[in-house]
Amino acid sequence: MKVEFFDPPMCCPTGICGPSVDEKLVKVTENIDILKKKGFEVERYMITQQPLKFREYEEVYRLVKEKGREILPITVVNGRVIKHSEYPTLEELQKELGVE
Repeated sequence: MKVEFFDPPMCCPTGICGPSVDEKLVKVTENIDILKKKGFEVERYMITQQPLKFREYEEVYRLVKEKGREILPITVVNGRVIKHSEYPTLEELQKELGVE
């Protein structure tokens, strides 16, 4: 089972660096760590660093092309878009992955 985050441009791969840390991004990083510890594969792609990854997924590419970067972040679970415009909660991810 795989979770992929298609992130907007950020200052670093996690977005939790610099003088003003976004608490939402801290929570996403914590959630990723929890999922990895449970054995799930988790990947993050940033549009400015891995633009070809955005083209590999037809629905992700279509959403970005139609709505622009404002649609980011996009979360994909097992090849299916489950959320866009904001990051899912740990509970939402676990539900999609069939985990309690």
